[in-house]
Amino acid sequence: MQHVFKYLTLAPVMATFTMVALSVVLIMLQIWFPGLQYGTCLLYTS
Repeated sequence: MQHVFKYLTLAPVMATFTMVALSVVLIMLQIWFPGLQYGTCLLYTS
């Protein structure tokens, strides 16, 4: 049971960490490749 409790406490932390990492990667991509932003916008609108 200890492993279950440990996972339950780690899960929100890992989820938050993953979200932060994803947002940072997306921001970096937008800074380095501004064209990607327009490409995704075109894909969503069409």
